[in-house]
Parts: sequence; C-alpha cells; structure tokens
Amino acid sequence: MRRFLRYRRARVPALVVAIVVVTTVALVVGAVARSTPAPALAKTAASTVSPSGHIDVTATSCAPGWSSRTAGRTVFGIDDRTDRSGMIYLFDPFTGVTVARAALRPHATVTLPVRLKAGPYRWNCALKGLAVVTSAEATVNPAPILGGPAGPMIMVQVTSQQMAPAIASYRAYVTQELALEVTQVQLLQSAVATGQLAAARAAWLTAHLTWQRIGGAYDAFGYLGLDIDGSADRLQDGVTSPLFTGFLKVEMDLWQDDDVSAAAGDTTTLLGYVHQLIVQFPRESIPATELPLRAHEILEDALRDELSADDDYGSGTDMASVEADVDGTREILSLLAPLLSARAPEFMATVTTQLDTLDAALAATRSGGQWVAVTQVPLAEREQVDGAIGNVLETLALVPELLHVVGSTT
Repeated sequence: MRRFLRYRRARVPALVVAIVVVTTVALVVGAVARSTPAPALAKTAASTVSPSGHIDVTATSCAPGWSSRTAGRTVFGIDDRTDRSGMIYLFDPFTGVTVARAALRPHATVTLPVRLKAGPYRWNCALKGLAVVTSAEATVNPAPILGGPAGPMIMVQVTSQQMAPAIASYRAYVTQELALEVTQVQLLQSAVATGQLAAARAAWLTAHLTWQRIGGAYDAFGYLGLDIDGSADRLQDGVTSPLFTGFLKVEMDLWQDDDVSAAAGDTTTLLGYVHQLIVQFPRESIPATELPLRAHEILEDALRDELSADDDYGSGTDMASVEADVDGTREILSLLAPLLSARAPEFMATVTTQLDTLDAALAATRSGGQWVAVTQVPLAEREQVDGAIGNVLETLALVPELLHVVGSTT
C-alpha cells in the first residue's frame, strides 16, 4: 500500500499567527539540576519536589511505588540508593519515546523537572554492572486547561484506532468528490470544445471549487496533486514550462490568453490526471495524523497562496477558492467533532461561529454578485477577511494538540 503523499511548498510568512499553548507544547521542560548527598537534599528539596515526586533506585528495583498523577509540571527527586552510577529514563511505553533522563550517582539525589502530557509512562534504571530494571506503568491523567480561545480543554492522546472512523469517512468523502470532479471537468471539456468562452469559464470555476472543497487532500496527493492544481512558481521556467498543467494552466488559457483551443488540450490533460488520481487514491495509506493537521493547514494554505493572489492566473476568483476552503475545513471538522468535543466541549461551537464570520467577510467582497480579484478588494473589506481568517486559524491550530495521535500512523 502506498503512503499518503504530502508535498509542501516553502512557507511565505504573509501573516504570522502566534499560538501559545503553554501546557501542551513540549513533553520535556527540564533536565538534571544538580547532584548532592542524599540526606542533605532530602531536607532542602522538600519544598521543590512535587508531591509523590520522590523516586527510589535500588539494585533490584526502579521507581517502586511510583503512581498516577495529573498532567503538568512535576519535579522528581530521584534517590540512587546504591553504590553504582548510571542513568534513569522516563519513557512512553506505547511509543518508546524517551521523555526525560538523568544521570545517577551513588548515594546521591538528583532533581528532574519534567512537564508531562497525559498518557502512560515507565522508568528504566540502568546502573553500571547491573541488569536494566523497568518500573511498573503509571498513567498521567489529563488536567484541565483554562483560558484557551475555545474554552476549557483537556489533552488526551488519540490512538490510531480511535482515528480510524474519521479516516474511513474522509476516504469516502474524497472518493465521492473525485467522481463529481470527473463529471465537472468533462463539462469543461465540452464547453471548450465548442468554443464557448463564457461557458468554459463558468465550468472551470465550478470544477476548480470542487477540487478546493476536497480540502484535506490538496497538496496531499504528491506530484499528481501538483499536476492537477500546482502553480507555476515551483517550476524553473514558470508558466512556459511543459510541467505547468492542470486547473491553473487552463485558467491562464481562458482568462489571460482567451485561447479556447489551448484550453481544450490542457483540459484533456487535466482530465487524464484526475482519472489517474481516482485509480491511485484507494491504494493510498492515510496517516492517522493527517486529518488533525489538515484541519488547520487548509486555511493556512489559503492565507499563503490565495489571499496573497499567488494562485490567481486571471480569473480573479481566489476569494471563491477561500470560501471553498472553508467548506473543506468544515467537512474535516465534522469528521473529527466527536473526538474534539470530548476534549474541548466548546470547541466546535467556537470554530463554527468563526467560520461563519469568515464566510460572511468573504461574501462581502463580491461586487454586483461577482467575485473580485484579491488585489481589487477594498481595504476595509480585506481587513475583515484577514481578521476573520486570523481568528479561526488561532483556534484551528489547537486541533493537532487536542488530537495528539500515538501509535501506528497508517
């Protein structure tokens, strides 16, 4: 089975949205502070070591009696009660990832500050000359986080099995949209074949917006996706390159060049690529991490490529593309809603309101019912769009944090 391909163009910092979720950014915040004789530290460290944060290491045991705690910052006081030096490791037994480590000295105590996420953990004690000993497993329970842009949240890891229903629904959605895409590109092909420029332009916009609504998939079909909707700026020869194909090439034919004959050949090429994708997609393996990432990246890409007018090859319909991107974002969020609501009860209501605001701002940029090129939108209306997309991106950036996937990603 093929891995779900992802291609990323270099990010252009048109707008920086700062997202700070202090308690979820990193697994590890500290390391060894210092080692001192155990009796002395036992007295001085009492005010700095977290409750239940004392860990004992003996020749035959590693962290005996260590137990569950709440996610957040913990300072462990680790007592090496042997005459041997070595290392102690805190790790996630599900993924094997080491979270923190400390050097041990004979009959000394070391303090180890760590910021823990919710999930299972074990300790490994490796003393020189002795077999490695592993502790029992203990679970770190989620702690509520207040004051986020979408209300109270708890961070609970998601398994690939829990993500599987959303991925299956997403696969069905993309399959359905690709079948519609073929029909719409065929209508575009018929319009250009008869030389009807106005009809061809309308058919192009209809088909292109369907592609945008696939949302979670664009830039995720690898080079075939670029053949379908890649811009010329990635190519050495730009718009003159024979590798410049797909929707944007047809757009240039129909609007910049008014060349229906050229559009006919380029539409045939486009249709061929869409057919290839329909054949290829069922064989693609979609990582469990894909949907949480794409929930944010769809509109992030829209901000970079469409609201900058980088993807406008004459039609002036980038605002319509952003509107379709909003539809694609809503679709992915609907698939993730059960998982998101269990972790952030107010999230879906908040993000839905923000997406509604963005939709309204986009609609307000139309003039006489027609879409206006990004560069021609009045400043006041453009500022409304920029503010709305910035707000929703801040909220959507929480999705990968709320739905941190552990385990297999296929």
